[in-house]
Amino acid sequence: MPEARLALAELRFWPPLRLGSWAPGPEERSGCPPPSGSHRVLGDGRSSALLTPGAEVDWWCAPSLDSPPVLWSLLDPGGARAGWPGARLVEAAAEPAGPSTRTTLALGRTRIEVWDGLLPISGDGSALVRLVRTLDEPVEVVHELTAGGFDGPVGRWSNTAARLADVEVHLTGGRIAIGPDGVATTRLLVTTDWTPVVVSCGQPVGADPAALAHALRQTETAQRSALGRALLPRHHPERAREALAVLEACTDRGSGAIVAAPTTSLPEVPGADRQFDYRFTWLRDASLAASVASLLGDGEAAERHLSFVHRMAGGDAVPAHPMSDIRGGPVPQEREVEGVSGWASSSPVRVGNAAGDQVQLDALGLLLEAISVYLQTGGSLDDDTWRLVSRVADHAADGDDPMSNGIWELREARPLVSADIGRWIALDRAVWIARGWRPLSRRRRWKRARKAARDRVIAAIRPDGSLPQAYDDDHASLDASGLMAVLFGLLDRDDPRAGAVVDTTIAGLGAGPFLYRYQPGGDDGFAGSESTFTPTSWWAAAALAQTGRLSEAQARVDALCAGLPALLAEELDPASGASLGNVPLVWSHIEAARTMYILDAEALRARYGTAGLWAWRLGRYISLRHRHRRRPPPAPAPALTPLRHCDRTVARP
Repeated sequence: MPEARLALAELRFWPPLRLGSWAPGPEERSGCPPPSGSHRVLGDGRSSALLTPGAEVDWWCAPSLDSPPVLWSLLDPGGARAGWPGARLVEAAAEPAGPSTRTTLALGRTRIEVWDGLLPISGDGSALVRLVRTLDEPVEVVHELTAGGFDGPVGRWSNTAARLADVEVHLTGGRIAIGPDGVATTRLLVTTDWTPVVVSCGQPVGADPAALAHALRQTETAQRSALGRALLPRHHPERAREALAVLEACTDRGSGAIVAAPTTSLPEVPGADRQFDYRFTWLRDASLAASVASLLGDGEAAERHLSFVHRMAGGDAVPAHPMSDIRGGPVPQEREVEGVSGWASSSPVRVGNAAGDQVQLDALGLLLEAISVYLQTGGSLDDDTWRLVSRVADHAADGDDPMSNGIWELREARPLVSADIGRWIALDRAVWIARGWRPLSRRRRWKRARKAARDRVIAAIRPDGSLPQAYDDDHASLDASGLMAVLFGLLDRDDPRAGAVVDTTIAGLGAGPFLYRYQPGGDDGFAGSESTFTPTSWWAAAALAQTGRLSEAQARVDALCAGLPALLAEELDPASGASLGNVPLVWSHIEAARTMYILDAEALRARYGTAGLWAWRLGRYISLRHRHRRRPPPAPAPALTPLRHCDRTVARP
């Protein structure tokens, strides 16, 4: 479509801003929350926390990723928080995610450096470690902490411990005083040596600054080592590096589960009712994460995520639901939390998720895509995984019911075109896996069902080249899920219908370099019109590259990287540049990394032809296969030792 080509040609004029960056201003002082994309996320393999640019911890779910938040001023200015009153931001670390981060603040004319990190506690529990030192003359620093009160009781302090609904919070380090309002104030005389404040969930830990600094350095060294081994793409490698860091921060190391995001109820539309809990594992997200981890050379992460998918499936070997909690169990029923105002007064605030019992056939296709990518990058096919592949393919081949909720989790099931695209992906990858690894298996029924699914999708393409959202769609509504037909090969790159689907989707859903997932303003069961969807914005660039329009794809990617913050949310308002929805959304980061990989591959194809591309892929396979065989066992993460007794006394004003 000419309109799409013209829009892409004009992308170079998109403002080259790092939208979502933050500095203190009148809106911050008035109590408005900082943009969610300006946060940094910490993770220790058990819990996760968000920090504002000014080093306030405004979200921390502990001792596990789906626990009720201990700190939650992200969703309410009056919510529990941990911060440094009176300090202003001087400089914040650029890395959006990791086990630790550093911030330079100013108290008057004195600069202080804060080194924040999350560390697991031996046995069970998690600790927020906050080390502080002066960069100028010695100064007294005050740290304030409140805990609990989100969907449960406010923490009531007894000496240095506060009991919440299902966890005990301990505070160590400095001179502690408990105010009548329940605020725990810690006063520290800070010199050029590190001085600690430690907030721990589960058990108290010591406040030895040397030991804490050593543990934080160990986690930083381990992350640098892991990222140093990654096969980062040449195009915007920082986005792939950030994706791996976010993925690690949102992963439960014990189970291998990935939460879609570590937050709940950040609004997709401020002031409307589009607030949802994402602290669960989606089959879609886990599958895409395994794919991208494999592509970037992190076979250990891919195996960890696939192992969790086996647990999700249970003995049936076909996941019955599109999501689970981080232990592989059912997702709690969705309900509203009273007494929390919501981010920018957006309510209701929800916990649990009503999508737990939905049908998402397209997610099953992404699962087998993940297994095929894992095998292409040196992984091995064991008997359990083959059973999973064959049963998912049988399920896709037997699927007579056209009704599903799809990857957008529509509240009412419909005969979605994306369901047939997902069926085709599942059957196509199953046939490919069987041909290479189980050549004696029967595949004829899968091939027939694959052809039938493809025929239905192609028959749905309209005269203008667009794909509708559903087969019963009388309103000609566009849906970005149609791009999956191009991205995963249902439509060949040289098929003119592939280019038509890409052009009509971008022309109908595009806003600058961004893309809506479906036409805004439609009736999807919720109030308000949502903004552009970050994963599908990356899809548009990847689909352009895969149809041979590499320069247009690169221009689009450059504009996206300039217009998005480092920490990616679910959506972005193209008019204001505000990040919306839960943050960080693993899916947004994963699609960014996958798009960069596709740009690399298509650049090689353009330069050396298909033979050169296959030679590159073969070389990667041999290298990654060698890595799989020689990979040492993972080093255990540093863990803090709990104190046997915590008998500190505190002052009470």
